[in-house]
Amino acid sequence: MVRYDCDLLIIGAGPAGLSAAINGASELPKVFMIDSGKKKDGGGYRRQLGGQAIGSSAIKNYPGFPFGATGCELMARFEKQAIGLGAHVLCPEHAYELKMDGKWKCVRTREGSEIIAKTVLLTNGLSYRKMMVPNVHELLGRGVLYGAPTSNPRALGACRICIVGGANSAGQAAVHLAQNSEAEIAILVRNPGGIRAGMSKYLADEIEACKNVRVIADVSVMRAWGKMRLEGITLGYGDGSSKDHPTDHLFIFIGAEPKVSWLGPCVRKDPRGFVLTGNRDLGISEGVQRLAFETSLSGVFAAGDVRFRSVKRVAAGVGEGSAAIGSVHRYLAGNGF
Repeated sequence: MVRYDCDLLIIGAGPAGLSAAINGASELPKVFMIDSGKKKDGGGYRRQLGGQAIGSSAIKNYPGFPFGATGCELMARFEKQAIGLGAHVLCPEHAYELKMDGKWKCVRTREGSEIIAKTVLLTNGLSYRKMMVPNVHELLGRGVLYGAPTSNPRALGACRICIVGGANSAGQAAVHLAQNSEAEIAILVRNPGGIRAGMSKYLADEIEACKNVRVIADVSVMRAWGKMRLEGITLGYGDGSSKDHPTDHLFIFIGAEPKVSWLGPCVRKDPRGFVLTGNRDLGISEGVQRLAFETSLSGVFAAGDVRFRSVKRVAAGVGEGSAAIGSVHRYLAGNGF
């Protein structure tokens, strides 16, 4: 087992984690960050930081990027900045245990690392919620994909594309893929109100201006079908009818769930698994008080998408990751470190 010690251990390298690493490493002597992200590269794998954000095809509402940027581009800049300021990155590493050892926290990973930290910041974000309908799992990687490709959409050529979801990530994918004028794109939204019920106005406006994109509202996927690869899906409509819809690609954005199963009961969560922080959400009115972003476990903090009440946007995650470092400093100062 390889053992490390640090002032701050950040678990998860999405927008919140990378922001915390940038701000933490600029002020604390030793900051470590672990992440499970990896990307296939030739015959092996290489690390890929950025969390869910790397699946965003075009982020156009992040400050300082008036012409937008892909999630991969933005997160690569964050990573370079964090490492440049001295953050130590261990990836891929999968945390499986968090326990207290006096004032110190001990995190173990499946890869054999043991990290002893004065403070821990949980920024491990979300994982895609799976679509539990017939044949979707069997056709994964053969026309079915969670998220969307960030490569040149014109490489897909003439094709039919269905995007499932009505939030910003689905809208960003549609706008990106619409650059391929040969593609016929349908956004499938369960909400009868369509994309304007859950998507930023600027994205909805862009989508409505795309000639090769249409929105089908009040609909859900009942099954996928195809022999060697995806050939089509069956749609169920709000009026009870159903219809086969031939398609070559199915990109799924149906929400995500917090990556908290490894934590067990040691950190309190809401019924959906989001980590509770601060006196208000932990229900603390007397006794031991908690700092902003601090969980039920003293010296363990949470920020970004994994945190209860967080706003699921890249800029919001960046802000929380940065703000949480203030609480980390106050904890260290108040606990004799």
